[in-house]
Amino acid sequence: MPEQEQESQRLQWKWVWITLGMFVLLYVLPLLGASSIRGNFGDKIIGGWSFGGIIVISALAGFLSKGVTIWEPAIAGGFLTVIWYAGFQIISATKGAPVKLEIGPLLVIMVAIFGLSLLGAGLGEGIQNLSKRKSEAGEHQTTT
Repeated sequence: MPEQEQESQRLQWKWVWITLGMFVLLYVLPLLGASSIRGNFGDKIIGGWSFGGIIVISALAGFLSKGVTIWEPAIAGGFLTVIWYAGFQIISATKGAPVKLEIGPLLVIMVAIFGLSLLGAGLGEGIQNLSKRKSEAGEHQTTT
């Protein structure tokens, strides 16, 4: 048991990479798909999913993982921000725009995504704990 508690207190890099993959598949691809929808409806989907998607995917990662994984989705969110920013710079450079490394906006976006990811992961862990309690209560009732 103490070994399991020590494992859950350490940063689980596996879940950083899993969450980053979840962000790419479940966050970026829907945003790219919604960008093809013309008009205000596509803009509303992009606006809502830009914030809500981070929370939902981080909550999903926190719920699916074994043990406590709150910091892992937040770190993956930070990586996502850097990848997203670099992608925009590369796309802009290929279109002839000058490459500008503006640290201020990057840090603001990274802090926002990090915070939303922490919120989502905390929600996911809370839901995981509730479901464990309900299943343990159900097992307890069937054995008595």
